Amino acid sequence: MKPTGKYGGRFPGTPVNERLAARQQEMVREIIRGSKTADKALELAINALVWADHLVFRFESENPLPHPIACHAGCHFCCFNQIELTPPEALLIGHHVDRHFSQEDKQRLLDHVDLTLIKMSGQSKIELARLRRDLPCPLLKAGRCSVYPVRPLLCRAMHSLNAAQCEQELASPDLTVVAYYAHRDEIIISLAAGLLEGCEALGCQSRPVNLVRALRDFFTQARCLERWLEGEQVFGEGED
Repeated sequence: MKPTGKYGGRFPGTPVNERLAARQQEMVREIIRGSKTADKALELAINALVWADHLVFRFESENPLPHPIACHAGCHFCCFNQIELTPPEALLIGHHVDRHFSQEDKQRLLDHVDLTLIKMSGQSKIELARLRRDLPCPLLKAGRCSVYPVRPLLCRAMHSLNAAQCEQELASPDLTVVAYYAHRDEIIISLAAGLLEGCEALGCQSRPVNLVRALRDFFTQARCLERWLEGEQVFGEGED
């Protein structure tokens, strides 16, 4: 099986578990059944994130890994990649920042977003990947994710068996692949695909969006949650 066209781009060649994607799509219907509210829109993303963590934990508990995962708190070499996420995840992160960041921290975040978007302007995805060491995630603070509990699905998929190799890869303009376990990618991609298909069935914006652009869009528009539920395109999907 091949990744769906909507969510295969970040991990080319990663198979989609069709049963898992279908179950995630069904969960979207179950959550929204009856009424479309802002709380339910947030629940769509929360449900996918919690289920992703549960499935990864369960798989790794039942299948001991031959090599330990090298990631640890403060290890942030993957936080320079350009992340794509589903619209519900973007809404959840925007809501989290709005609720939990001070006005000063929000302004600092948006200043970083604006600067990053200037650097990203006119660059292809391959060019952005080569520039990644100059594009730290705006949500990275003192080497740690400032929205870790609600970090995107793709961030949960990223991991490595060799932290030193990740550091070397970040410092190099070459695009190399660090050793990883395929099951995490498959679980995450499958859930993301199902979440997007569920959103499409609802008549809501349902294509992946860039995290940096989504942060800009969330904080420069009003009623993002409600308008997304009403079927409006809240987040830009193309390149600036």
